[in-house]
Amino acid sequence: MTDASEKMKSQGGAFSGPGVVLTEEQARSRRQRNIAIGATIGLLAVLFYAVTIVKFGAAIINRTI
Repeated sequence: MTDASEKMKSQGGAFSGPGVVLTEEQARSRRQRNIAIGATIGLLAVLFYAVTIVKFGAAIINRTI
């Protein structure tokens, strides 16, 4: 019995080509968009952390463990 991936390679499956090749402008645009998405997610994480700390207030320090 042969492995399924080997079988696909030997048949020249749908993904045997080089794939999508981006132009320099498209690659730069994608990188800028990814940086913007990452920065937005990071800022949301910081915002959620800050709101959580503010909501708990001083009670977070004086708790029993």
